[in-house]
Amino acid sequence: MAQLRIGLLTDAPAIGLVALYTACALLATRESLADILVRVPDRLAVFIMMAAITATAIGALRCFFVTKPASPIRRMASDAGAALRGGWLERWAPVALAGSVLMIVFADAKTDIPLMAGGFLWDATFQRLDLALHGGTAPWELLQPILGYPFVTFVLNLNYSLWFTLMWGMFFFHHSQPGGTAGRTRFLASFVLLWTVGGTLLATVFSSVGPCYYGHVVDGADPYLPLMEYLRQADAQFPLMALDLQEMLWAVHRAGIEGYGISAMPSLHNAMALLMLLAAWKLHRWVRAAFALHLVMVFLGSIHLGWHYAVDAYLSFALTLAIWFGLGPIGDRWDRFVAERRTREARHATAAP
Repeated sequence: MAQLRIGLLTDAPAIGLVALYTACALLATRESLADILVRVPDRLAVFIMMAAITATAIGALRCFFVTKPASPIRRMASDAGAALRGGWLERWAPVALAGSVLMIVFADAKTDIPLMAGGFLWDATFQRLDLALHGGTAPWELLQPILGYPFVTFVLNLNYSLWFTLMWGMFFFHHSQPGGTAGRTRFLASFVLLWTVGGTLLATVFSSVGPCYYGHVVDGADPYLPLMEYLRQADAQFPLMALDLQEMLWAVHRAGIEGYGISAMPSLHNAMALLMLLAAWKLHRWVRAAFALHLVMVFLGSIHLGWHYAVDAYLSFALTLAIWFGLGPIGDRWDRFVAERRTREARHATAAP
């Protein structure tokens, strides 16, 4: 019970932001709280499964490359038992529950963006902005002489596909840190705000589908047809998951299936890639370098693969930097408060007969 109480206290800022987001979403849509809560157990089960897989993978890597025990499996089982007895699950549960609600509400809200915004209204504007900011030439055309080789496109697509795995890994890393660890609250609160303010509020205000779907929502000639034709030619040599996913998303959008919305502005791929780099800044220099490379490749891939206009990335970078540096003093103060509270409770527990 004490571990659960500490977990709730530690993650109160992130949980509070999720609660506020959920309340706003319920007011803006016809959905009820019961509709959300009934789906939480399934999403929570996914969270727990992902956490177990990630913890197992990290434990295996530590055993094989760091501790190198005589029996890795026995050592991993012992470490897992110690973590569970130490209250890891109780500390994980509050954010796992909040994260389940966040993803359910986010997916529903993303599906409703064209309904709430009155359609996808901004693509033509963003296409013109891209031209105006890049000397009258579309960003994808500027990049094509450098990136327009099927193998290069394949590598960018592969990196883009790794985004969720890296994002989840960074989320798991920060949430697994003890309450009061410097930077923990800053990352988790920034994570929530980017998904809510960026992925729902701004995505609704600037409702758009991105270059790959431009011809579906804007009348007249499609300036991105040459790009999409190149991608289909590259796909014939090296399979591009992006094309299959783009086709699937448009099909489910046309069918009105909940949970699979389309939104281009701002780019959460670029926002999260930058957030991961900022969060990794105090880690080993090779880790920083890896996340910096991932960010550059996500930015290039988001344009080259037809997912985003360049201005989608620019706004996402500005939003991420504003949130990260704006939350810095608040997050650091909360982490110090939690650390002091944990120290006091540990002293009381030690002094108790």
